[in-house]
Amino acid sequence: MKKIIAMMVLVVMSATLMIGCGTKETAAEKEPVTEKASNELTKVVISEFRNLSWLPVYVAYQNGYFQEEGLAPEFVLYKDGPIAFQGMHGGDSQFCLLSQEPVLKAEQEGLDSSIIYSVLDTRLYGFVGAKDIKSVKDLKGQAIFAGMPGSAPYSFVSAILKEGGLDPQKDVTFVNLDYSASMTALSQGKIKASYINVDNRIEIQSMDVNMLVDTSNPADAAKYLKADVFTGEIITTTGEFASKNPEVVQDFVNAVHKGTKWINEHSAEEAAKLVAPLFQGMEEDVLAKKITILKGAITKTGYISEESQTAVENFAIKNGVINASIPYNQIIDMQFVKTIK
Repeated sequence: MKKIIAMMVLVVMSATLMIGCGTKETAAEKEPVTEKASNELTKVVISEFRNLSWLPVYVAYQNGYFQEEGLAPEFVLYKDGPIAFQGMHGGDSQFCLLSQEPVLKAEQEGLDSSIIYSVLDTRLYGFVGAKDIKSVKDLKGQAIFAGMPGSAPYSFVSAILKEGGLDPQKDVTFVNLDYSASMTALSQGKIKASYINVDNRIEIQSMDVNMLVDTSNPADAAKYLKADVFTGEIITTTGEFASKNPEVVQDFVNAVHKGTKWINEHSAEEAAKLVAPLFQGMEEDVLAKKITILKGAITKTGYISEESQTAVENFAIKNGVINASIPYNQIIDMQFVKTIK
């Protein structure tokens, strides 16, 4: 078996080691809260790896919707979703922004979570190869990027490799990179293929690459996701926190949903201007182009149906993330979406 060059050690590390490893970003840095107001607000910490898929949360943050709901938000930034998720369960935060796969896997292993909101109704994932890679079969023996083991991108790329007749554990080498460095590595020939999301779709327009899989294409979505609605990008909290602090969770969901409504009522250019301070180094016009691509997938309701959850679980089972389905009501908690103000 080929050695997988990846951050495997981070997957098995104790969650307690993750605490404090993230970079903090607070609402106070954006707009100071008066001493009186801060005493009245409930502090909530959000573990995340900054990604446009969670645009409703960033809009809520920038527009002050959390404060309107009585919350003082703070972000803790991590390299990838599974690490952010471990940070939440280690006590570093109350909420986490990530994809479902790590949450499902942890649930099956006894780490109880409650998924409370879905930000997208489908996945806008893709897989691109260098100009000499015409098909997935051409990747045998090559180095590729797919995020860290246990992440949704890793599961997605593994599914593509299997569909193309390759063994992910034997036929390719997974290279550890920051998501932001993957396109540079591809253009320099350091890797032969890479996972992409909405953040990369503008970059690849100027690159000589082949799109091997694109789930924004209905045919590829049907082939790899097996569903028109695939609520894989979500917001979660721990089961314990949800049961002990339902008012806080409701306030959080209310704020995020205000962000969702704002996005659906405003242009991509307006959204780009609003959230640009949270994406430093990205020009507003580029950010607007990315949001334009994303807008069609943004949820209208935040609701995860049993049918959609079955599609996500079937994908996770097929790709070895979990070995059996998890009862819908055990991990999906839509009571807060149903009672949004």
